[in-house]
Amino acid sequence: MALVKRTMTARPPAVERSAGPRTDPVPPARALGGDGPALVQVSEALPPAQLSEWDELVRSVPLADVAQLSGWARLRRHAGYRAMYVLAYQSGRLAGGAQILVRRVVGLGELGYLAYGPLMSPSAENPAALQVAIVDAVAQLGRERLRLLFVQPPTDAEATSEGLLNRGFRHSEAGIAPRASVRLDLNVDEAQLRRRLSRRLKMNRWDPGGVTVRQSTEEDLPLLAHLLAATSQHQGFTPFGIDYLTTMYEELAPTGDLVGFVGEVAGRPVAMMVLTGCGGVLKRRLVGFDRSEDVLRLNVPAAIDWTALRWAKQRGYLWYDFGGLSQGSVPVVLSGSKVDVNALPGADRYKMCFGGQVFAYPTPVEMIRPAALQKVYDLTRRTTVGRAVVSRAKRGLRVGAIPGARVKVTR
Repeated sequence: MALVKRTMTARPPAVERSAGPRTDPVPPARALGGDGPALVQVSEALPPAQLSEWDELVRSVPLADVAQLSGWARLRRHAGYRAMYVLAYQSGRLAGGAQILVRRVVGLGELGYLAYGPLMSPSAENPAALQVAIVDAVAQLGRERLRLLFVQPPTDAEATSEGLLNRGFRHSEAGIAPRASVRLDLNVDEAQLRRRLSRRLKMNRWDPGGVTVRQSTEEDLPLLAHLLAATSQHQGFTPFGIDYLTTMYEELAPTGDLVGFVGEVAGRPVAMMVLTGCGGVLKRRLVGFDRSEDVLRLNVPAAIDWTALRWAKQRGYLWYDFGGLSQGSVPVVLSGSKVDVNALPGADRYKMCFGGQVFAYPTPVEMIRPAALQKVYDLTRRTTVGRAVVSRAKRGLRVGAIPGARVKVTR
């Protein structure tokens, strides 16, 4: 595929928009859950107009994540997933819902995960009743359709976790999404942002070291694939390939939901970062860099972060999200005690150097059925070997391959 030189650039945030009036009739729907003033539709095949309406709702919700956009679902087809939508209508208008990514594994059945959802429009009528209807529908899918369903609710949606727990879900340690992250408030002037930097970052050597940062283009995707592969060897994750990265660009960049930056030393590209923008938040998504001594000494990734957060502030974003803390750091940073930053893993220690605020997402929950499967899952996680198997499976589900399992993708 020939690459056309186009700049990766996220759209300015628009968190005040409502979904707007519907001009098309509400499609036939299956009424699920709750007696509130909402009609809930569950579908795996939405027409373009409905997908566009859903995307506009997602972008209108403060602190929403691109993982709920239809373009993200099309991207995740590369990992064997398809989208299932729970859409709730009030007075003929889309008011809320969820995008669940579903995958069939032969011998196991269908599993699904819901990352940073469900969502409700800021202009929704009777939000409490709407939430009940959506939570009921999600719970019913977990009971009747999916063998495993993992849910990480979005920011400030602890009521969703509580509602699902009351409907048969339980607390989850599956880690389908980061449990906590570091978020930098951009509603201050640049001088204050600079004052919040750690001493090491304030004494940066970017200018005298010949470090420059430029906005990336589609032509830089092979560079990103190369740098991610190099970084994965050090950090122990499975990198995405060029096909996945190209699809990510094609789905998110044209709609303004993605931006990228390249760090160079004396004109040589040594680091690249891809970020997504949604709900007033610019979030780090992928970071790859050359770990040679001169690059580490010059702290090129920090130069990219500084450029990216300034770029976000200039374009009206409210927050800069560093993309999640590791599971091991979460209980430490959320303990309420003073955090010894130097005791954290290197990647998490770095994210704290910009002076951001640590925050936790609501309680993640899961439903696993039947009871026998849940018991096997629990027993597996209690042994060292079993935990290693689960960890490998999670990495495989992320990139699209599970060792020893055949995957059937239903389209």
